[in-house]
Amino acid sequence: MAEMTSVRKLADDFWEWRIRESPEFATMAGYHKYDDQLDVLTLDAYEKRKDDCGKFLCRVLELEKTEMDGEDKMTLTLLRNEMEMYLEGMKYKCYLYPINYMEGQHLDFEKTVSYMKFADENDYEKYLSRLQKFPQQMNGIIELLQQGIKEGRTNTQYGMKAVLDQIDGTVQGDPKKSGFYEPFAKLKELSNISDVRKEQLESDGLKLIKENLFGSFQTLRKFLAEEYLKNLRPDISCHSLPDGVNQYTQCLKYHNTCDLTPQVIHDLGLQEVKRIRENMDKVIKEVEFEGDFKAFLEYLRSDNKFYFEKKEDMMNAYRDIVENQIRPLLPKYFQNIPKVDLILKPTPEKEANSPAAYYYPPSEDGSRPGTFYVNCNNLKTQPKYEMMALSLHEGEPGHHLNGAFLVQMKNLPAFRRNVEDRHYYEMPSRFAMNTAYLEGWGLYCEYLGEEMGLYKDPYSLFGRYSMEILRGCRLVVDTGMHALGWSRDQAIKYLQENTAMGYHNIISEIDRYITWPGQACAYKIGELKIRELREKSKKELGDKFDVRAFHEAFLSCGCVPISVLEKVIDEYIQKNK
Repeated sequence: MAEMTSVRKLADDFWEWRIRESPEFATMAGYHKYDDQLDVLTLDAYEKRKDDCGKFLCRVLELEKTEMDGEDKMTLTLLRNEMEMYLEGMKYKCYLYPINYMEGQHLDFEKTVSYMKFADENDYEKYLSRLQKFPQQMNGIIELLQQGIKEGRTNTQYGMKAVLDQIDGTVQGDPKKSGFYEPFAKLKELSNISDVRKEQLESDGLKLIKENLFGSFQTLRKFLAEEYLKNLRPDISCHSLPDGVNQYTQCLKYHNTCDLTPQVIHDLGLQEVKRIRENMDKVIKEVEFEGDFKAFLEYLRSDNKFYFEKKEDMMNAYRDIVENQIRPLLPKYFQNIPKVDLILKPTPEKEANSPAAYYYPPSEDGSRPGTFYVNCNNLKTQPKYEMMALSLHEGEPGHHLNGAFLVQMKNLPAFRRNVEDRHYYEMPSRFAMNTAYLEGWGLYCEYLGEEMGLYKDPYSLFGRYSMEILRGCRLVVDTGMHALGWSRDQAIKYLQENTAMGYHNIISEIDRYITWPGQACAYKIGELKIRELREKSKKELGDKFDVRAFHEAFLSCGCVPISVLEKVIDEYIQKNK
């Protein structure tokens, strides 16, 4: 018992340190203790975190000398993995890229505000405190960008596209129509704050939004326009960074949570693309389309019946898929399904360049449901035939079911229940996300849709294959650009020739891979491993294999590296033999 308490205490101490050092992550996870604080993004702060993490690792290594049960042993293994990954990744200083067209406080802080609690006067005072601290945080962000210029660690032009326009869209709008003001608009609904105090809170808040928040964004914009954008890295390859060859290897290790060389990943991608193309060709023949692959794609892109004309129609169609087509089938494939709400929202207009869809997990305190965001900003780039696969991946049983399992497993330490789904730019200089587990599951769920009979016509099945072949292509073009000398145009051409994506989406995809090296490879690597482990389970268990039990074993271990997942499934097999 003493050893178990020591491990759990260490895990709890580590978590408390994590949310204290990342108060905005704490808010996102539903821990509101530090809602009056902002993340400190300065060179000194990152150095101190590195030192603190080294001390935690010493405690882990000391505890490893003692005997302990299975669950504590796994927790200690995961703690060691977290800390070693963090310390190894910090060598590459990826915290020096705190802004790009997909991330940064110009896009993320409004989400942070939406995750805050606004139930009483104290909650509003915490928000005012954050607004007061915002200029200080922005000074730190600029300090990091300046250091990046000195060290030759800057973004490429493709990572910074539209950033100035995004900032303009924030500071030039009416503050009262922004998400920053929204909490003050809701003050009238509260009866536990006096009218006089409400007026004061609203007045102070509006002043701070205009002066501190918008003022800070204008300061950032000026710095970017006059200094940073003139010092962008001209070469898209990770290899153009200091020690970039090792950095890319570490990025792949970080996301895939296994050791695969860029060449091995590239070759695996070529094999997958060939296999999936054969499946796509079968569908083309099934619909009796007289023409080659390219001609069929041209037909799909040009026929209006495959696209929506109104945003509301698209959102309603997605809700129908999630609520009426997928959800009723889940009990056949999953046991102990958590009761955590999933809502669908359109992606904000200023995130027009974001992916077709993405997901934000529910908060642990139950105050926020899981959220499935759909990019409705350009309807002609979002075909109907890809909607089912996207819904299975981002919603249920994909990221939402996974996220719901995580927040409800109160027996696990908090660091195992909460994934910091933000600051992708920091990877690999940050704590583990176990991307192969998370995104591999999302892609596996697209595959599972075939078993569930959800692709009801050849076009939606083609859409599923078009989504899968993109993940195979990612292995090819990510390694191609960052390790094998491919140009951006070469990568764009490869996606044009092998996927059903429109040009606009292809550009967004390629620029994403340039900005987040290695992240896109984890989807297919993770999915292949999950399917391999499922086949192993079926082979060894025979008639005793139950897909519901297999899924339960996968989802119940928390978010883990591939090596740990393999041990979990081996234990599941032995237990059920």
